[in-house]
Amino acid sequence: MPNWVIHSKWTDKAKIDRLIANYVNQNIDYGTEWAFSKEARNNGDEEESNASRQLKFFYKKDIEKQYSNEKLYVKAFYMHHLLDFLKETRLNTRDLDIVFAKFLNKKVQSEIIDENGDYINFMNEINEIFALLKENQDKLIEDLL
Repeated sequence: MPNWVIHSKWTDKAKIDRLIANYVNQNIDYGTEWAFSKEARNNGDEEESNASRQLKFFYKKDIEKQYSNEKLYVKAFYMHHLLDFLKETRLNTRDLDIVFAKFLNKKVQSEIIDENGDYINFMNEINEIFALLKENQDKLIEDLL
């Protein structure tokens, strides 16, 4: 996994507030806040993945903070997991479209069902992250080496 310096560099490029990015990174890597929340303890769905619980948690943080629908916590979540995925899998980063498809297929989901039963889709946020990484592909490859 890339270190947090790399994570911070890319969340800065994505214009995600550093405090939010650090909060997301810490919670993903150390599993503190979302893992011990009342909702997580009472969640009856034992089949739900950690990534799914994290995504729901960070979406709720965005709603609570009301960042003009920017979904900064959600974007930081996807950026963190995508950078980890790129480093872990060592896929050919020269063909990012294939990498992105595998990321969505194997690592994370692009939508959730919220507590009201509504489907919330994050493809706009995911595509923003993908576009940023594609635009800066050479720098990305250099950072992941």
